[in-house]
Amino acid sequence: MRIRQEHISDYAEVYELVKISFATASHSDGAEPDYLVGLRKKDAFIPELSLVAEQENGEIVGQIVLYKANVVTPTEIITELVLSPICVHPARFRQGIARAMMEKAFEIAVELGYKAVFLCGDPQIYRKIGFVPAYEYSIYHITDVAKNADWCMAREIVSEALKNVSGTVDIV
Repeated sequence: MRIRQEHISDYAEVYELVKISFATASHSDGAEPDYLVGLRKKDAFIPELSLVAEQENGEIVGQIVLYKANVVTPTEIITELVLSPICVHPARFRQGIARAMMEKAFEIAVELGYKAVFLCGDPQIYRKIGFVPAYEYSIYHITDVAKNADWCMAREIVSEALKNVSGTVDIV
């Protein structure tokens, strides 16, 4: 298996992969494939951070996208990244594909100058790969009035990147 940058010619296959991958997810509303299509048209989209996992036979079995998002602090706006969506073909679950795609994407992100990644997701899943609730960094999802949303998570990909940063992040 190799992890590589997604190409325009992959879009139809990736659309079907995202659709199949989220079909049985309890938190899915079925909009993930169209969300990805829309994301690719936005200024926040970074082609170098849209990756696929490809089997030796050329079949795409995984997909990940990191895109730009702003952390708004009292004194500045800091552009970092959001991970969304990520998926693996159901027949290839629990084989380390998602983790491998994340690590490759994070490596590229650091090379591009980014220092942190945010996501909205299940804390039990994402804690295993280094994410913590963003509020632990004094960064809160824009809708998190109580300032305790475990599902808004962050991971520093550069050590101490979020030290002395506090504010809000607006992610899906």
